[in-house]
Amino acid sequence: MPIIGIMSYIRYKQFGNKQYAYEVTAYWDKEAKKPRQRVKYLGVVDEQGNLVTREVSRREERLILDFGDTYLLSEFMKKQELGGLLADVFGDATPKLLSLLCYRLCQDAAMRYAALWQEGNIAHVLYKAVNLSSQRVSELLRVIGNETLQRAFFTRYLPSFSHGTEGIIIDTTALPNQIGLPFNAWGYHDGSIDKQIRFLLVIDRGTALPLFFRYLAGNIVDVASLHTTMEELGHLGVGKSTVILDAGFFSEDNVKDLYESRIDFLTRLPSNRTAYKELIRKEAHTLERFDHVVRYGKRALFVKQKRVTLFGRRIYAHIVLDPERKGRETKRLLLDALEGHDAEIEYTLKKQGIMILVSSFPVDRKEIVPLYYLRQTAETLFGFSKDDLKLIPLRVHTEETLRGYLFLIFLALTVFLRLRKEIGDTYTVDEALLIMRNLKCKVFEQEILVQELTKRQREIVERLGIIVPKKMGI
Repeated sequence: MPIIGIMSYIRYKQFGNKQYAYEVTAYWDKEAKKPRQRVKYLGVVDEQGNLVTREVSRREERLILDFGDTYLLSEFMKKQELGGLLADVFGDATPKLLSLLCYRLCQDAAMRYAALWQEGNIAHVLYKAVNLSSQRVSELLRVIGNETLQRAFFTRYLPSFSHGTEGIIIDTTALPNQIGLPFNAWGYHDGSIDKQIRFLLVIDRGTALPLFFRYLAGNIVDVASLHTTMEELGHLGVGKSTVILDAGFFSEDNVKDLYESRIDFLTRLPSNRTAYKELIRKEAHTLERFDHVVRYGKRALFVKQKRVTLFGRRIYAHIVLDPERKGRETKRLLLDALEGHDAEIEYTLKKQGIMILVSSFPVDRKEIVPLYYLRQTAETLFGFSKDDLKLIPLRVHTEETLRGYLFLIFLALTVFLRLRKEIGDTYTVDEALLIMRNLKCKVFEQEILVQELTKRQREIVERLGIIVPKKMGI
């Protein structure tokens, strides 16, 4: 790969109580089609800025630690400016918070094992005097669960990381649990009634990154949460922008409220609504025409668009028919109907395979389905939070620790997604962290020696623009 002119320079970095020099050379990565950096270690620098060539001949080796995964996360959070923002808001609690974030991302294990992980990891050197015992972790969750501190965080985070002109996605998921908190209430979840808390997530449409979260009592339905969520976002600095919603948020009050607030929206019209039934009866028989066909991935869909009046407002209706889904649903319906009597069978046949989307703004027929299905970003993040980050079961006993725990998950999700974007398609985040975990270090009395990078480890850190030192002072 060619070097871009003469683009080498010396970079100095402080690790512990020592300063080190590195030669940084820029080059063009033909595969990624972007500039990258190659780093060469030069040595220790003394107080006068001179390289030190003499090494201590005899040093006592203390222990060997996992190094690469936590070091990579620590440096990445610095580069993303998240570490600095957390330090400004949470002060002395930040080292413990960053250490716990590294644990949450590196280990698929319960929180009570964090102290065991810390013993064998560079985390206890990078974040000195941090105690991750269960009691100390509970104390940290109470600190970061402080409503005033979280509000201070989001007041600074949202204006910097949101892209209001691209729009937002809002969705909720249920967190079934048995914790004894007042807002843990009975609610409907996956076909059954459970004690639960509702977890609401706001996602940036442009970046697919989480922006904000709320938690609600388990018996509060989605439709009742939209107004307050939009008001909170406004107070925290998120401007008016397009919002994409699931059918659970659809109501007359919400539609009117969004119109009055001049907020554009796209949502699905629930099938039990009179407007849905009228559109099916009027439009379904003319839907399957070739001039209504659009491509969606490897599928062909019929999409017909109409201007209709809904709650006294002129609105755009997008009637979408999936022929494959219609075939499956029609087969099941007819077999069931043969076993009994269905007075509405003709209407029910007409609506098979159809969903109706409504928007306050015009959308091209080819774009309406991909735009709505951006909503699946939220479902993906909920799945990752529950499965990989162990969002459930909840093991907290106060509202403040619950708020702190959900905030920790929010931060972990944010770091994970940013890391995935920067790494690209060559490695998954889990794979990259496992590869980096195999990079060990040896800890001596006053110095840490980092072992040699493998080819894959070097590729990962170069992609992220992270310098891995050969030595670190303690």
